[in-house]
Amino acid sequence: MSYKIRNSVALGILFLVTLGVGTYIRAFNLPRKAKTIEKQVKQIDEELQNTPNLVNQFNDLSALLTDTQKRWENRNKDIPPVDITSQSYAYFSRLIDLSGYVKLDMVYNGLQSHGNYGYNVYNLKGEAPFDNFYRFIWYLENDRKLFKIQAITMKGIEVAPTEKEEGKVLVTFNMLVHAYFSSVAELSSSMGERSITPNTLNVDPFTPVISSGITPNTRELVEIERSDLKAVITGKAYVLDQSNNIRTLQEGDEIYLGYLTKIDPEGGRIEGTLNKGGIIEKVELKIRYGPLQTVVKK
Repeated sequence: MSYKIRNSVALGILFLVTLGVGTYIRAFNLPRKAKTIEKQVKQIDEELQNTPNLVNQFNDLSALLTDTQKRWENRNKDIPPVDITSQSYAYFSRLIDLSGYVKLDMVYNGLQSHGNYGYNVYNLKGEAPFDNFYRFIWYLENDRKLFKIQAITMKGIEVAPTEKEEGKVLVTFNMLVHAYFSSVAELSSSMGERSITPNTLNVDPFTPVISSGITPNTRELVEIERSDLKAVITGKAYVLDQSNNIRTLQEGDEIYLGYLTKIDPEGGRIEGTLNKGGIIEKVELKIRYGPLQTVVKK
């Protein structure tokens, strides 16, 4: 093969390669890049058209940040790193000193942990005049430590007069309280201050319109509505009565205003039937169990 022919073949091959590459770039590569660029241009146009919304979002987030920062700087609750049962009981006692007479029994019901925070659950049961109970609730919710009332039941009962005391109306209560703690060190001390003077209530909603005129408890019988069930076995129940004395009861035993009508050891409860001036009422007491206690079924 002559030199001219070899050069012609080489030039032809080079021409074909160049033509193929050019065709690929022109027919495939450039249109794909053009579509990508058009898509980016369209996205930028949409973002430019959406600028007022972005400005509004920025303003809303700025306002939220300002409000959050203000609330943080003015927080008035202390959340300790741990909650110790004895310290919580002492705290409740201090609130009672501020509130006035409140009979209170506390049972620890366990711990709930959620990452960097948690709470202990307490069952508080007792009795108090309405004004004192209202102040105790107010201080519990508004004092420095973070406590939350999860559930509460209340009932007004009449206490007949005796030789030593006048008749009165008490509020019996049973509530679950969450005592919060957190591993976030900054929450252990708050910066804000808050007035802790409870509002004055002029009306006791538990005062009956017409008194039932119940007879005094001259024989010091167990007042089941003011008592706490401590233990139940077959045929017997052990009750902490209104005077903080442990009393033993059996089915059919007389109690104040009625009789003990049922003992349920499997359910850890008892039931009494009372006659309040012609109004028949059933009252149930249940054992308040701690986290390590269970009902033993026989």
